[in-house]
Amino acid sequence: MSLNDRDLLATLRDTRTPAEICRTAGISPAELAAARDGWLRRQATLTDQRISAAVTGAVEIKRDHAGVPHIYAGNSGDLFFGLGVATAQDRLWQMDRLRRRALGRQAEILGAAYVPSDIAHLTVGIDLIAERDAEAMDPATRALIERFVAGINRQIAQMGSNLPAEFQVLDYQPAPFSVRDVVAIGRGIWWSLNGRIDRLAAAEAARLLPTEALRALYLTPEASENLVVPSATISHAGGQGTDDTTGSNNWALNAGLTGTGYPVLCGDPHQPFWVPSSWYEYALHGPDDDAAGAGHPGFPGMWWGCNGTTAWAITNNAASTRDLYSETVHPTDARRYCDGDTWREFSQREVSIPVRGAATRTQTIRSTVRGPVVNELVTPITEGGDPPLSMRWVGAEHLDDLRAGIAVSRAKDWQGFRNALRDWSVAVFNFVYADRTGNIGYQMCGRVPVRGRVTAGFRDAANAADQWQGYIPFDDLPSNYNPARGYVASANQRIVPEDYKQPIYGAYSQGHRGVRIDQEFAGKQGLGRTENIRFQNDVKNCRAERLCPHILRLLAASKDPAAVRVTAALSGWNHRYDLASAAPTVFETFMALWTRHVLAEHLPERLLDLTSQQSGLAASLLEGAVPDYFATGTAAHAITIVGQADAALRARLGEDPAGWQWERVHIAHWRHPMSLPVLAEAFDIGPAPVDGGSHTVRNTGGELPPHGASSGAEYRLVVDFTDPSAFLAVQNIGNSGMPGSPHYRDQFRAWIDGTYHVVHLTRDGVEADCASTTQLVPTQQ
Repeated sequence: MSLNDRDLLATLRDTRTPAEICRTAGISPAELAAARDGWLRRQATLTDQRISAAVTGAVEIKRDHAGVPHIYAGNSGDLFFGLGVATAQDRLWQMDRLRRRALGRQAEILGAAYVPSDIAHLTVGIDLIAERDAEAMDPATRALIERFVAGINRQIAQMGSNLPAEFQVLDYQPAPFSVRDVVAIGRGIWWSLNGRIDRLAAAEAARLLPTEALRALYLTPEASENLVVPSATISHAGGQGTDDTTGSNNWALNAGLTGTGYPVLCGDPHQPFWVPSSWYEYALHGPDDDAAGAGHPGFPGMWWGCNGTTAWAITNNAASTRDLYSETVHPTDARRYCDGDTWREFSQREVSIPVRGAATRTQTIRSTVRGPVVNELVTPITEGGDPPLSMRWVGAEHLDDLRAGIAVSRAKDWQGFRNALRDWSVAVFNFVYADRTGNIGYQMCGRVPVRGRVTAGFRDAANAADQWQGYIPFDDLPSNYNPARGYVASANQRIVPEDYKQPIYGAYSQGHRGVRIDQEFAGKQGLGRTENIRFQNDVKNCRAERLCPHILRLLAASKDPAAVRVTAALSGWNHRYDLASAAPTVFETFMALWTRHVLAEHLPERLLDLTSQQSGLAASLLEGAVPDYFATGTAAHAITIVGQADAALRARLGEDPAGWQWERVHIAHWRHPMSLPVLAEAFDIGPAPVDGGSHTVRNTGGELPPHGASSGAEYRLVVDFTDPSAFLAVQNIGNSGMPGSPHYRDQFRAWIDGTYHVVHLTRDGVEADCASTTQLVPTQQ
């Protein structure tokens, strides 16, 4: 028996198990899978085609064998129109979902699980921000974005009823795209990178600790002495910032270190793993643009790439661009709050959130002159509830982010590159740079507010010292050009020491990846392309290297069987997160339990999930910084937690520690937002064991139990200027967001194996690697 498309769609929407569906339909599982996969392929197949469009001259979209579109056009307007067509061919449903996420409309198609996300984005006000910023965009940039949007909408029309599978299964049509939607998609990613108001709440929880010394350790990320821009003045681990365990890497090495006569630049952005991937590979070839790389779907601008003359890559800087202000409410009128000498009434707006399969949700959003009240988005620190917390965020202001993103890939030298970054506001980024003539550089960029005082946690709306007093000038932001050590690098760690001329602080990651980078590069030579590829896939964990000796020291006198087993697992370990090793599983299990145990000594249980990233205090206790933290001593408590870790591992993985290998727990299995039972096998990625972890250069994240690989490098880039005609790249899954496409998951195995595909920059190279061509021709032809 076969299924027609109408019956197949009904089957794909079915929430029963595939076995139950097959019994009812009278077909075998193999027949059902074949029907599903054939239908998905028909939605996703891209072959040579010719499309009439509103272009002034011929536009070609040539896809290489990795599915990367190279767009060729005679003018920039047509070039961006072609980019819109190509992106919609590959990522239309994802772009619609990103638009809906930013505008607070995901629950309308995906159901009640997405209501909290919708509330968050509507509370931040991205829908209002995007409307304003689209109107304020400079004319030249707006003209390009309008052409990009026109290309998206032309492809929607070209698809007709043959829309991507998600639209058909969910039974809805995409609305036409607008410039506002592009701005909204960008603000959505900026909010995810630089919002992170949970880190401000975690910092506020420090006030529950009994001493200033403990608060300082709690607020200081591990290995915080490691800096992006090294300084001779720093003499201790310290500095403002709440820890964030996600992150990215980038570096550039000069010709002296590579030994080839030319620089090498590498970058690998880390994100929570998404299906489809967070990043989209493409290339632009026109009169003003001739570059290839990757950026965010639906938001033009290459954040990693090369134009044959220059190359660049980013990491998230995480400098603070937002504050939460504790507001004073009128003692007899809860509708009003204090603003200086005046009592003002909270402004309010009502928003409706349509919910698939449920009643529409209505939400009241209050605001002050500083910004929206965001209490619903953060864990309360005070048991009875915090006062109203209003948020001020640079991302609510007018930004020229699209203009900057377009200009970066056009820069031909260091000065032009820095000039492009003067327009960059949010997110605050660490850019590394290299060029064909041998230069390398680092530049921090972004609009970083200056406050009257440096503090962690919530600010006081009534305190003049907590108000913004302007922004750090671009020329005062850290920069490093052709340093004597021969390399520039960043890994989301602190940027500069505390005595830097401007106050720079934020949600920085631990410095352990930075330490590993310095171990690999400092004083070395002969670090060419092969060595950089190897290091981009390096799985040594400097956190484990630093802390394991202290754990073993604390366990040395114990004869407890659990302590003996853990000691045996960690002794002699090379601190590599290899799949066959049991030591990473043991170390991560202990550290997760230990950090919560240390925090629980002074923080209530309800705050432990919020604060568990604040591991600086727990690590410091292992190193002996506060020997009297526990009344019975650190060693006794370490032995207790080792017992808990050992019991958890035996219960999950068996009695024999030899069976606790990392490959049994560190699994990549990423689920599409709508992987219904029949669709899951085709839509989801994995499962597959992957090496590395949160604190390794090869970042695969997710060390909190159950230790799955849930975040890390979704893209890797390697540019070797010995050959300026091409570079190497790989995504974690594939460049197409269409589940039936051969490029939906074709890079997954390469990503696991640490291999790459070639991205060509010359026309001859692109032609030789071309798999299909879409031609856009003027409508009148």
